[in-house]
Amino acid sequence: MKIKTFSQSKNAGKPAGAKTDCRGSPAGKNAGCMICGKPLVYRAKSEPMACGICRQVSLANAVCEDGHYVCDACHICAGSEILRFLAASREKDPLALLEAVFRQPPVHLHGPEHHGIVPCVLLTAYHNCGGALDLPAALAEAWKRGGRVPGGVCGNWGVCGAAAGAGIFASVVAGSNPLNAAVWHLPQQLAAKCLEGIAACGGPRCCKRTSRTAVETAAAFAKAHFGVDMPCARGPCGYFEKNRECILDRCPYYGIEQER
Repeated sequence: MKIKTFSQSKNAGKPAGAKTDCRGSPAGKNAGCMICGKPLVYRAKSEPMACGICRQVSLANAVCEDGHYVCDACHICAGSEILRFLAASREKDPLALLEAVFRQPPVHLHGPEHHGIVPCVLLTAYHNCGGALDLPAALAEAWKRGGRVPGGVCGNWGVCGAAAGAGIFASVVAGSNPLNAAVWHLPQQLAAKCLEGIAACGGPRCCKRTSRTAVETAAAFAKAHFGVDMPCARGPCGYFEKNRECILDRCPYYGIEQER
């Protein structure tokens, strides 16, 4: 099955000479701007902004201290690399697989790519643990759905994208759709459980913390509702020194690092 990537669809039809490098600066691996690394500033009102990487204009409310804006699509345009990595993996522990994906070059410390990573990691581990699934097709669909969840929804909508990603996982596995009454409730229940756990940790944002919470919650849910056991073993967090907003010992993953 040929997977249409975000980079292919996003760059199609661009004017000649348009900048298309979606990776940005190495500073993007830290908590701030993908271009310069400086902290982001969230404005109360969205306004038209030109992406500093692809030059496309879109409505947004987040810029860095120097005024750089990077669109969601430029955060996630290397999705084909992530999907290839997952399709080749035989890892059964979704938390271990999540950490492996975090280390891939296209993944930044924060960003909307996590909204697609969560369901794709869960689907891969589910498949590797014996769940019946057409994995390439499922990954492509989950990544497409996750890419539609904008960045910043945790604060702007009150629905963390990691929880939405877990709901996408349950929807794909159960075959849910808006009219399927038999399983319609399952993604809602899982997303609600994830949001409860994410909210209990408190803020501000940390895409690593919320993704881990969603994956752990979804693994337990899959065992109870889908009959597939995905064993989870928490590993150390190596990102707290890069994350300006880390909540330190209020995070359930921070203490693991300190004990080692």
